[in-house]
Amino acid sequence: MDQELLFSYFRGETTPQEEERILTWIEASEDNLREFRKAHVLFAGLALYAPRPETVRPAVPLGRRIGRRVLRHAVRAAAVVLLAVGAAYFGKSYYRHSLSGCETVISVPAGQRMQMTLADGTRVRLNAGTTLEYPVVFARETRRVKLSGEAFFEVAHDAKHPFVVETFASDIRVLGTVFNVRADEERASFSTTLVEGKVQVTSRIDPAESIVMQPNDMVVLENGRLYKERVPDFADLCWTEGLIHLKKMPFEELMQTFERAFDVQIRIERDDMPQIDVMSGEIRISDGVEYALHVLQQVCSEFSYTRDEKSNVIVIR
Repeated sequence: MDQELLFSYFRGETTPQEEERILTWIEASEDNLREFRKAHVLFAGLALYAPRPETVRPAVPLGRRIGRRVLRHAVRAAAVVLLAVGAAYFGKSYYRHSLSGCETVISVPAGQRMQMTLADGTRVRLNAGTTLEYPVVFARETRRVKLSGEAFFEVAHDAKHPFVVETFASDIRVLGTVFNVRADEERASFSTTLVEGKVQVTSRIDPAESIVMQPNDMVVLENGRLYKERVPDFADLCWTEGLIHLKKMPFEELMQTFERAFDVQIRIERDDMPQIDVMSGEIRISDGVEYALHVLQQVCSEFSYTRDEKSNVIVIR
């Protein structure tokens, strides 16, 4: 399929005939579907919503001098026009409904970050080791995506179509807002921090458990329950600027962050964990893992490390 034609569709510039051609091509094979998804990922700032049909003005009443044959002709012509508009609208609706079933999965590897824009204009920043699943087109009443990992959302406002981020722990429902989500099912770790707007977090473990968040609220998962707390700043969100925030956190948790950010494997071979003795501070990811560990040695109880360049394994002792 011609890539320019696909990009024209993403800009909302294709005709119903061209859209039908694309749909037929997509349904022809899995390879075509994969090619369509690839083109969708490459295209920034998608705009897939079709323009609304223009409102048809009421016809001016016919004068008595117009004969019945002319009247019948006018009625038939109007019927043809309405049928054409209806067919085009139905075709577009069917087309968008079909594409809404086409799920796209973006997986960001360790050591990388990614920024993208969804079909509704929502901007998403994905941290290393994150997977986002979303439909090519939001055709239903709810704009729903699935997240595993960490992402920063700037949701486009649409009061009629709430935006829902589904994680292993909860559903986060918003209309238009800015917030961060971290969801690691393997470690049963979940948190969401609200920067702007208002969101509702509903537990997937117990749907009756729901929390409404205001700016500077953070909701965390502990022992299967959701808890809300206030945060004085958004230092933990500095990953969106390519930084890792140092604070008094478990050493093992920080090493997990290093693994994702620097695409390395870290093994801790000691009985006790080093203690981080700093309340604030940031490390640039672009400076590399060796520099990060060197800085950490200055603000942490004594530890040493070795690195195997071939296997990319770091051992902490």
